[in-house]
Amino acid sequence: MFYLSHIVLISYISCNSYTFAEQFPKSDKNGQELLLCRKCGADVADSYYLFSKPSPGAHKTDKQNLFGRQNVTVQTLVNPFGIKFDVVTAEKARCDNIGPNQGADSWFPGYSWRICACPHCGQHLGWTFEKSISNNIDSDSSDNVKSFHGLILRNILGENFTDSLIMMPKMYKIDLQGCYQSCEKM
Repeated sequence: MFYLSHIVLISYISCNSYTFAEQFPKSDKNGQELLLCRKCGADVADSYYLFSKPSPGAHKTDKQNLFGRQNVTVQTLVNPFGIKFDVVTAEKARCDNIGPNQGADSWFPGYSWRICACPHCGQHLGWTFEKSISNNIDSDSSDNVKSFHGLILRNILGENFTDSLIMMPKMYKIDLQGCYQSCEKM
């Protein structure tokens, strides 16, 4: 019975549709993928929009192959309380920005920040960084990025990884329709 309930749950999950980001249409972008909230599975960004925005305050910077992309910049950032975050930066993401813009303790000088939360479940995904108004006036012409998102790696998943979690090995595949019919007889 325990095994049967897991099969029914897996088939239920795979048959239901989730809220998808309308501004991130799916298309073939060289194997790139949607980034999902680790807590609820809502799509929050497209790996197409990942870009490198170096922080002078990064404790470590690596290049990794993530989300169907090669050489994605991953930065380890530490907040004033000593908590470390591995962060990727994205030009676009779906998130609810919480609270007023904060200028203090920004990892990106010239940018204020707000908490970026999943619009579906409220999970903390990272931060939205916006160029400060005073910085727009005295803008450095080499940095024309007005806003971007710093997404915490441990709070997001790639859709290809989640797809691998719900795939059943061929030897365990069964006729679910037949299963439902036999369960109805019980």
